[in-house]
Amino acid sequence: MLLKVENKTIKLMKPHIAPQYGYRTVLSNSTFEYVSLWLRSQTGKKYKDASFLWKQAKYFYEASLKLPIEAKPLTAYYSIMNATKALLAIKGKNVVKIGHGVSSPRQNLRGNIRQDIIIFGATGVLCGLSEHLGESMVKQSYCVFDLLYNLPCVHRAFTITYNDMTELFIPVSNVNFELTNLADVTRRKAYIRFDMDSKYDNYHTRRYLDHNIEYAQPPNGPSFYRIKKRVRWNIHTPIKDRMSDLVKYHRKYRNLFYYIQGSSMLWYVKKVLPANAHIIDRHSMTIIYGVMHWLSELVRYSPDTFNSIMSSRQNWLIREFIDLGLPQFIDEISSEITGANIMLPGYRKYI
Repeated sequence: MLLKVENKTIKLMKPHIAPQYGYRTVLSNSTFEYVSLWLRSQTGKKYKDASFLWKQAKYFYEASLKLPIEAKPLTAYYSIMNATKALLAIKGKNVVKIGHGVSSPRQNLRGNIRQDIIIFGATGVLCGLSEHLGESMVKQSYCVFDLLYNLPCVHRAFTITYNDMTELFIPVSNVNFELTNLADVTRRKAYIRFDMDSKYDNYHTRRYLDHNIEYAQPPNGPSFYRIKKRVRWNIHTPIKDRMSDLVKYHRKYRNLFYYIQGSSMLWYVKKVLPANAHIIDRHSMTIIYGVMHWLSELVRYSPDTFNSIMSSRQNWLIREFIDLGLPQFIDEISSEITGANIMLPGYRKYI
């Protein structure tokens, strides 16, 4: 039976760290305006600082929409960086004179995604975002090719461009919380359950699912997938305590699910392929941040190299990343800032 609170089905939410299950889904044509209103409704200097940074992110986003591809990565990156600073500010981080947290060795920029390297630093804005998401904060280098391969919003473009690469992301649906059907309500537990697209729902795919996920075949119902670990749901316990436990559970397993922004929830799980050396364990937001910084460096310091990329077979993939990566990032970080599911009412419009 699906878990419901006040007759509302509890679903997996976009935010990783502090999902607000008391909020209704926000339907807005303007993600930037909703977050701006939310920040202004809060009290304290950190929200005022964040509001200014968010406004800057919005202006850089608007500029990006008007610029040609040769200049767009620069303003897109600054939109992403300032939006991240807004999140860090409300988390109590000092974002004054903070470094970018990412670099690309300029003397070695070749404009080839198989060769160019992006360094995730141990300090700075990107490191702060990694800390927020529970990622590694150790200084680490990544190949651009691997970062793009592990990014859901351009994965189809990537695997078409490089058709020898295995698909990583499996589409899933109906990602809800379900209750164990026990007569004793004091012993009931909840877990995340989901259905898998019929194209992938087979033994071969199940071999590559994360060890926290299991296949369930009820005797009197259709099969589905679920998180093995469960959380206690005793209806005699105060609802505040139950929801607090649910948020902690959500935070622990949210990183097993990925989504692509749009007017509906498009969820995915990622294959575990130990022999595939190109798989990396990074969140979509930190990947987008790093790759957009690399492109902004090319645009600023090596425009001829950027031009060579756009004249190569990588052209479509890079265009897809620039066009889809920025709105994907803003969508995700908006939910992290507010704790809400912010959805588009049927069509895309961010500003």
